[in-house]
Amino acid sequence: MMKKTLAILLALILLLSACGSGDGSGQIIRYDIPAGVSNLDPQFAVDATARMIISNTFEGLFRQLPSGEVVPCLAKSYETSPDGLTYTFYLREDAKWSKIKGVWEEDTPVTAHDFVFAIRRLFDATASSPYASDFLCIKNASAVLSGALKATALGVSAPEDYTLQIQLDTPNRLLPELLASTSAMPCNEEFFLSTKARYGMDLKSLLFNGPFYIKSWGETDYITLRQNTNYSSQDPVIAGGVNFYINREGAKSSSSSAQEGDAWADTPTRFLQGKVDASKIDYENLSQITDQGGDYDAFDDTVWVIVFNGEMEYLANEEVRKALTYSVDRSLFSGYVPGNMMTAQVLVPPAVSAMGGNYRQYAGLISPVIYSPEIAKRYLVSAMEDLGISQLPFNDLLVCDENNLPLLAGFVQQNWQRYLSLYTGLTVLPREEVLERVALGEFQAALIPLSASYASPSSVLSYFKTGSVLNQFSYSNEEVDRLLEKTASSDGQTAFEIYKQAEDAVLLDGAAIPLFFETTYYAMAPQVSGVEFSPFLPGVYFKYAKKSD
Repeated sequence: MMKKTLAILLALILLLSACGSGDGSGQIIRYDIPAGVSNLDPQFAVDATARMIISNTFEGLFRQLPSGEVVPCLAKSYETSPDGLTYTFYLREDAKWSKIKGVWEEDTPVTAHDFVFAIRRLFDATASSPYASDFLCIKNASAVLSGALKATALGVSAPEDYTLQIQLDTPNRLLPELLASTSAMPCNEEFFLSTKARYGMDLKSLLFNGPFYIKSWGETDYITLRQNTNYSSQDPVIAGGVNFYINREGAKSSSSSAQEGDAWADTPTRFLQGKVDASKIDYENLSQITDQGGDYDAFDDTVWVIVFNGEMEYLANEEVRKALTYSVDRSLFSGYVPGNMMTAQVLVPPAVSAMGGNYRQYAGLISPVIYSPEIAKRYLVSAMEDLGISQLPFNDLLVCDENNLPLLAGFVQQNWQRYLSLYTGLTVLPREEVLERVALGEFQAALIPLSASYASPSSVLSYFKTGSVLNQFSYSNEEVDRLLEKTASSDGQTAFEIYKQAEDAVLLDGAAIPLFFETTYYAMAPQVSGVEFSPFLPGVYFKYAKKSD
C-alpha cells in the first residue's frame, strides 16, 4: 500500500512540475478584448479577436512569428516538386484532439485527413469560406468553388495518415504563409458532422488541438482558456491559461464580471491599476505604462486610406478617382497628425516584411501620384464629359471618430471644394459603424484602416484584387490582378519589384488615397513576459507567457 501511495505522490509531483516550474509559469494571463465573439469556426471566422482565440486553441501546419518567419508546427517537414506545383507535408504523429466531457472522450489523433477536410470546406460551392480566394492557387479550386467539380477533385489529398499533399495550378511561394493562417487549421470530419451545422458556434461544437482549450464562452462577461492536456509539442506550454475580459467602456459591471476584476472598466485604467497583464494600448497611455515599469511593443502596421464605392458609376470612373487623388495636399496635415501616426503616400505599411527583407525599405515612401490641382481639374473635366454630367453627385465622406481624423479629413474636404468645386460633407461615426457601412456598400467614400494579416505586401494589396473577400469597394483592374498573381511565383528583389508595380498601379488608378500610417501598441505589465505580439493576425500568442511573483 505504501509503495502505491508513493507512486501516486511521485506521479503527482511530476505532473505539477510539467505544468509549472515555480517561476511564474502555469499562471493565468489576463487580457482585455474589445467585444465578445459569436463564431470560432476557423474556416469562416473573420473577426480579429475570434482569429486570435483560434490561433491560441488550434495548431496548423505552420505558425508565423512576429518577425514574419514561418516555422513548422504540425508539419515536421515538407518538400516541393521541381516545378513548384506539388507540396508534400509530413506531419508529426503525436498531435491529438482535445476531450470534451460527455461529447468527445477519445484520444483522437490529428491526421492529414483533418487538413484535407478543412481545406475542402473552404470551397463548398453552397457556402464557401470568405478565405477561399486566398487558396485559388490549389489545383481545380476555381472549378470546385463554382460547383463545376466535386470537392474530391480539389488538389489536396492524404496518401497516408500523416502525409498531406497539395497540388497547385500555378506555383505560389506564399503557400506556407497561407497555411499558417487560422483559415487553414485542421477540422475533424466526424466531429464536424456530429455538430449538425453548429460547428464553431458553442463549446460543445468545437474540438481543439492547440496549446489551450476554451473552458468558458458565451455565459459570462469573459472568455477563459486553459492548458489543453491533450496538446503535444516539442516545447511545453508555459501559461496556465488566459482570461479574456470583454471591455465595454461605460457599461455597468455584472456580479460575475466584478468577481473577475471589473471587466467593464476601460482598458488603459485597468492596465495601470494592475487588473490586466497585457493589452492593446492607446498611444496616450504609453508614458504612464513606462513610468510604472511596463514594457510595450510597437508596430507601424496600419494604413489609413480613402476608398471609393465602385458600384456607383461616377466613382467607378478612373478619371474621377484620379481627380480626387491628385487634389489632396498632405502638407496641410503638418502639426495636426497625432503622435501614433505619420503622413503616408503609399499603401503597404512599414511593418510588412517578406522573404527576410522589409518591403518599404526597398520600395521607398514616395508615391507616383503627385499633388497637382491642375492635373486634378483636367481629369474631372474629362470625366464629366465622358459621363455626360455637369456636376459630380459626390457629397459624403465617412470618417472614424478617432485619432483627430475628422479634422484631418476636413483638409481633404477643403481641397476638393477649392480645386474641384465639390462640396463634400463629412459623416463622423465610430469605427465599427464606418466599417459596417463599407461592408454593406452603403457609402460613397470612406477613410478606413487597412492592416496586413500575414507578412507579405500581398496581404495589403489583396484589398484591391478582383474577387478578394477583402475587396469591399468593387474595384477591379486586370493589370493589378496579373501582377499580384505573378508575385506568387517570384522571389527576392524580383518579387519586390513586382509588388511595387502593383502598388503603383493601384495608386495611379486612384483606387485609394493613402493618408496616414498608424502605429499599434501592445503593453505587458512589469511582472509579465513571454507574450508574443505581432503586426500580423492573429496578433497575440500566449503559449510562452508567464508572470513572476
